[in-house]
Amino acid sequence: MDNQDINVLLAKHFSGETKPEEEAVLINWIKNNPDEYLSLKIFFAESQPLDSPQLFETANAWNRIAPNLSSTKPTVFQLYKKYLYATAVAAVFILISTFAFLYANAEITVQTANGQVKSVELSDGSLVTLNDNSSITYKRFLWNNRTVSLNGEAFFEVKHDESKPFSVNTGTLAVKVLGTSFVVKTTEKEKSVDVITGKVKVTATPTNQTVVLEKKQTVHYISNRLIESDTADKNLLSWKTKSLSFENTPLQKAFEDIENCYHIKIQVEGKISDSCTVTTNFKNESIKEILEEFRLLFGLSYTQKGNTIWVKNISCEK
Repeated sequence: MDNQDINVLLAKHFSGETKPEEEAVLINWIKNNPDEYLSLKIFFAESQPLDSPQLFETANAWNRIAPNLSSTKPTVFQLYKKYLYATAVAAVFILISTFAFLYANAEITVQTANGQVKSVELSDGSLVTLNDNSSITYKRFLWNNRTVSLNGEAFFEVKHDESKPFSVNTGTLAVKVLGTSFVVKTTEKEKSVDVITGKVKVTATPTNQTVVLEKKQTVHYISNRLIESDTADKNLLSWKTKSLSFENTPLQKAFEDIENCYHIKIQVEGKISDSCTVTTNFKNESIKEILEEFRLLFGLSYTQKGNTIWVKNISCEK
C-alpha cells in the first residue's frame, strides 16, 4: 500500500468511516508506524473545534485501534496517555484560574437589621463597623481597587496603604483616603462625613464639589452643597462605644443622642425649653437606667412600648 492509499485510509479512519477490512489493513500499518500515527492523530484532533463530531470520532478511532496495539507497541499508548494527561492538567489549570478570578472578584454585601451593630474586617485589614439598618458592598479581595459602597452609617478604620487609596461611595458622596478613621452617614435625614484621625477627600457626586477634611472636621451635604465645620459631637460614635457624654447639652439633643445610641425612638409630649440642659455621663448602662436618671433629674414620667418611649411632664427648674 502506497502513501496515497494510506492517507486516504487514515482520513476515513479519523472520520469514523472505515470498514472492518480497512481497519485490519490500517492496524498492520500502525504497528509498523506507531509514532507517525500518533502524531497524525494529535494533529487531526487539535485542528477540530471542541464541538466537532469528528473530534469525538477521532477518540473512538483510537479506542478501536489501541487494544490491537498493546501487545506490540505499548509505548504508543503511553505517549497518548501522557498527551491526555497534559491536556487534562491544562484544562484543570484554566478552570481553577477562572474560578479563582471569579471568587476573588465576587461582591459581598453585609447588612444590619434594626438595632444591630456589626463589625466587618476587609481583606486589606481595614475594619468597618456598621450602624443599624445599614449595608456595605465590597469585593472579596481588595487588591488594586480598594472601593466599597455604603448605604446607611458606618465607622471606617482604614489600613494605611499610600499606593492604594481607599474609597467609599454612597451615591451622593465619594470619600477617598489613604489610611485614617472616619464616619460616613448617608440616610434620608443626613449625609455627612466626620474625620476622627488622618485626612480624607470628600466629593459631592452631583456637583463634583470637593473638600479635604482633617482630624475633628465634619462636612454635611445640604442643598447640593458641601458645608464644612468642626466636629462638636462628643457622642458621634456612641452607637459603637455605648458611651454617652453630656455637658450642658440641650435636653432635646440628649434625647437624639440616646435614640442614636440605643436604636430607639423618643416621643416627647409638648415642647422642651431651650434652657433645659443636662450634664452627666453613661457607660454601657441600659436604656432603663438612663431613663431612671433622667426621671430623677427632670421629674419626668415615661412609658415604653417596643422601641418607642413616650416622655411627658418634664420640669427644668434648677
